[in-house]
Amino acid sequence: MDGGGLEVPGPGSAPDEETVAFAARLIDRSGQAPVIEAALAHRTGRRRPLPVRAVLTALLCLALTDRPLFLTEATRLLFCQLPEASRRLLGVPGTAPAQRAFQNAYRRVRYCFGQILKVADPSPLPKNRRLTAGELKARIKPMAPGQAAAARGRLEALVNALLEASVSVLTEDERAAFDGGTGLDATPVPLFSRGPSRRTGLSASDPDGGWYVREGDHREREDDKGKPLRKICWALEATIAATARPPGAPPACPDLAIGLAMTRPGEDPGGTGARVLASVAARGHKTGWLGYDRAYTQALPGRFHLPARALGYSPVMDYRDDQLGIQANTGGAILVEGTWYCPALPGPLITATTGLRDHAITRDLYGQQIAARACYQLNRKDGPDADGYQRMSCPAAGKHPGLICPLRQASLSPRDGRAKVLQPPPEPPRICRQTAITIPPDIGARYRQDLPYGSPAWHKCYATLRNTIEGLNGYAKDPAHQALAQPARRRVRGIAAQSIFTALLLMAANIRKIRAWRALTARDKTRTTRRARRRRTSLRDYLPDG
Repeated sequence: MDGGGLEVPGPGSAPDEETVAFAARLIDRSGQAPVIEAALAHRTGRRRPLPVRAVLTALLCLALTDRPLFLTEATRLLFCQLPEASRRLLGVPGTAPAQRAFQNAYRRVRYCFGQILKVADPSPLPKNRRLTAGELKARIKPMAPGQAAAARGRLEALVNALLEASVSVLTEDERAAFDGGTGLDATPVPLFSRGPSRRTGLSASDPDGGWYVREGDHREREDDKGKPLRKICWALEATIAATARPPGAPPACPDLAIGLAMTRPGEDPGGTGARVLASVAARGHKTGWLGYDRAYTQALPGRFHLPARALGYSPVMDYRDDQLGIQANTGGAILVEGTWYCPALPGPLITATTGLRDHAITRDLYGQQIAARACYQLNRKDGPDADGYQRMSCPAAGKHPGLICPLRQASLSPRDGRAKVLQPPPEPPRICRQTAITIPPDIGARYRQDLPYGSPAWHKCYATLRNTIEGLNGYAKDPAHQALAQPARRRVRGIAAQSIFTALLLMAANIRKIRAWRALTARDKTRTTRRARRRRTSLRDYLPDG
């Protein structure tokens, strides 16, 4: 990661020399242009007249100036709009003053971009034609699973290097303000292609995509008439990791996209999320709290939860209705909604969240029951160690027991108002007989989290992380700027092209966020900090200057 920040140019409708130089610097910082050039190098044949660096810089300039990512627009920028100094900087050979010259220049740009895709395309499927099932099968390129995985690795390395280049614009102080809190989410990226037709039997012109179906959003499950809400589009799915401020703390730096991977909708969300997090950690970013939705909660632990913990992340998650209550047990200890408890935890406390969702109890009573769980929570005695094993002890054991239990004589006095176990297990398990038990990392790995579920600390952390990543998704889809949800602005088909386009748009979103953050005056930042520490709105915020 480059040590110094870059001066971000101001917004503009058309890129000037400063914007072009800035975009070229970002492409250089990614280090990917020389890698692609080396992969495309040939000992024989004519030398390609247009460098990879020039095409990537032109597309980034389009993203930075909120223009569609069309190859025709990139051609017009490179050969018709750039000043001579910028063309020399990018190695662009000449101009295209006439129509025929423009067509020749366009073919160069299209060929160069096609060669970039060729290096990192993990898909063997044919694009740009609606084919019958037989024609589609006949045109699939032979590709071994190892080849596809290697190409996917090159593609994800490319897009994450581009994202890292935009993050490198931050100063050392701005980077230091990030404490490792990360939001992870998958969002649809609609494609400029209709899906396959059952009526005609024809495939999609971009068969790399898939149907994206989602029942409402995280809050609304039905419309005003009681019908289930659905969203359907032919799309790819972008898994994005974003930085987040510490929960409850005032913002000290902009929240940026730092990781990206593209797949078909719903295709191995856990494995894809783990690859994104591994890329983020490998590039030296801090690890900390990790917030994600229920789609990742239900992933296979070996595909997501255990890799995330191995990287140093601490999950903060929500659960489906059928995942509430007791989720695992070992040595007599029970895992209730992510936290290890004494086996004597009362039934009403175990079913508290179920009761709230069924409207059987009030939210005030729910808060009291969640708080009452604390004295039954196992004490962390040691660990987790490098292998993820941790020693946990009974809450009624030790010099200062937090629970009164007949099975632990030292806890019986004094009787100072602590909770008391009225019905201890008739056959005490290991947690009740031993000083401590060792809990392996794979027991209950899908549901374990370090913050007690439903507690104020959990709510604060989960809300911060989830709102951050959802806000970034909406920010990147703003139709006035990056317009990630507008497929007509990204018309080249294929997962490789769409991955690069999405990375460039997220780069532009990051730069826009950094520019807006630096534009805040000292007084603006003071107001932001004051609002974060006290009430959301105050008349003091409206005091006139002077």
